[in-house]
Amino acid sequence: MTMTMRFALTQAVADQRAIHSVPAPCVATAPTVIPMAGQTTDQPSIQPSIDPDEFRRLPEVLTLYHAKRALRRIAEANAFAAFALLSVKPNGAALAFEMVTSTWPSDPCEALREPAPMLCELRHRLADDIVPFHLTPAESAAIGTPGTTALCLPVFSDRSRGALVFALDGAASSGTYADLHLYALYLFARLSQLDKPRGPVVTLAPRELDCLRWSAAGKTSGEIAAILGVSENTVNSYLAAAAQKMNAVNRVQTVAQAIRLGLLT
Repeated sequence: MTMTMRFALTQAVADQRAIHSVPAPCVATAPTVIPMAGQTTDQPSIQPSIDPDEFRRLPEVLTLYHAKRALRRIAEANAFAAFALLSVKPNGAALAFEMVTSTWPSDPCEALREPAPMLCELRHRLADDIVPFHLTPAESAAIGTPGTTALCLPVFSDRSRGALVFALDGAASSGTYADLHLYALYLFARLSQLDKPRGPVVTLAPRELDCLRWSAAGKTSGEIAAILGVSENTVNSYLAAAAQKMNAVNRVQTVAQAIRLGLLT
């Protein structure tokens, strides 16, 4: 049952049409309840809120910058002190952790490389667990959590695996995180999809690249024409040709696609 659910989530996100049709969050399975150490399920629970618009805005995540902005909105809406999105990769018999994006005050990946038994156990939880869990106070302190404790949301796609960690301020009680976890899964799968774009390689002419670079810098067609010593119509022709090659509908999307494909840095 677990493998079926995991496949269904990642497969839905891998399909671009599924991303565009993401409805308001609705999870059919019973939400996961995560009791903190020393607490019972009778205590008040945290119910992180996810604005349905965040799901609908997933197609706007075209770069890592957009993903960081989305995670920052989620963190601010729920009063999370910070977030860190890590990638988890096999490294022979060991595990390698790399930072994807973060507002953490330090790099938790550095701490996770330490050989301490406590961190060894945490590394394996980050690599193996599929449901959200809270770090212990000692684990939270070891990775430099700027708060009382940390909440980990395991994320995965058909290409990679990671962990989205939120720092919680104040006393964290038991809670359900179904909507938050679902959003994290969609976002990570979206990033994995963008990280290794599919489809044929796009080749742009030097002048098309020049026009895109200046457009990315905020220049208008007239300003680009003056810089390159060509007519404004010529600039627009170059930009239109680039858009057609990348199946983009406007200048903004053309620039975003070029960045995603590594044509602009």
